[in-house]
Amino acid sequence: QETDGAYTRFHLRVEPDGTGTLVANASAAVRLTPSGVVMVKALLEGRQTEEILHDVLALFRGVTPERAREDLGRVQTLLGRLLSPKDRYPILNLQDVALSLHQARLMAPFSADLPLADPVRILPLLARLWDAGIFHAVFLAPDHPNPDHLVRAVERAEDLGMIAGVRARASDLAADRLLQELAQAGVDHLTIPVASLGREIHDGFYGEGDHAAFERAIAVARANEVCPMVEVPLVESTVDALDPLLEWLEGLAIAEVSFFAIAAPDEMPAAQRSDALPASMLPQVAALVEGAARDTRVRFFWQTPMRRDPLQPLADQVREGPRCSGDVAIRVEIDGSVIPPRGPYQPAGNLLRDPWPQIWESQAFRLFRERVEAPSHCPDCPGLAICAAACPRDPADWAEPGR
Repeated sequence: QETDGAYTRFHLRVEPDGTGTLVANASAAVRLTPSGVVMVKALLEGRQTEEILHDVLALFRGVTPERAREDLGRVQTLLGRLLSPKDRYPILNLQDVALSLHQARLMAPFSADLPLADPVRILPLLARLWDAGIFHAVFLAPDHPNPDHLVRAVERAEDLGMIAGVRARASDLAADRLLQELAQAGVDHLTIPVASLGREIHDGFYGEGDHAAFERAIAVARANEVCPMVEVPLVESTVDALDPLLEWLEGLAIAEVSFFAIAAPDEMPAAQRSDALPASMLPQVAALVEGAARDTRVRFFWQTPMRRDPLQPLADQVREGPRCSGDVAIRVEIDGSVIPPRGPYQPAGNLLRDPWPQIWESQAFRLFRERVEAPSHCPDCPGLAICAAACPRDPADWAEPGR
């Protein structure tokens, strides 16, 4: 819809239980009751107030005309606010498991993370995701990605009506005109990893020159009206200097920061653990992160901890990042394998071959939902946001590396 020369793109997804999710410009989201879904759909279609009220009263027995009119007024006010979101950051609030898994029976996750591939392989996956009701795709760019493949993937996601994000190193985004071309293709947001304010630590994980490219990538993103957010890996060498890092990011007006830990069971030998965080340290580190984020007014989000893989260098594991973008996301490999956000790297099915309801109701996803729906707060750390979905100290709740 257009308001004062600015366009707002809405996504309305209706769940099997009649509730819904309304998303505006990939940045603001609200959960809707069944009657709210009917009202929003009618308002977006431009229908008149009296016609909408007639339908609501016919569909929902026991609702008085006064109550229906009052509710419709609230929905109209809500739409008015959503027509002008304050920012265009990705809808990470939908990754609040307490909201998404406890309060609604979802027909699909909200987003999918996909490793970048050539158009012949990735475009069919996007079509299947859209058909399943998954409206947000995040493309995971490797080092030195093929720019044509990345731009084409974003273009296709946008053509379908999806929200499109890209996770990539700063040095890759700032190379040539890639970021400008992504903006022209319609990319909605970028996730740029940064490990440390210290150049040597950061470049040790992401490659020489990447730290120097970070501020340049942020500036180019903003010049092209693309929202940048930051991903911070948590290992022993990065947690020691979180305060200055977050102060630096705040000075760059970075408002959204996600954190993911690479963690190891306490019994893992030190030589295999490398710089990964021992499980018993995670609550302490989480408290440090959440306190530092509040002090700097940076909005923080937790990604699922990744289990340390002793068979690969720690730097490679850091560079690969988390499995996917939160607990209401999935990972989709290029062969079509669908991986839940936590637990073993076990395909729940194949997006190219299996019907989506079969994948969503598979044992792998049932086990995942049982884990995150179980109580996870304890007296030891009752106020930590990281505990909302699962206990960070329990390796069973981490994401295991793929093979």
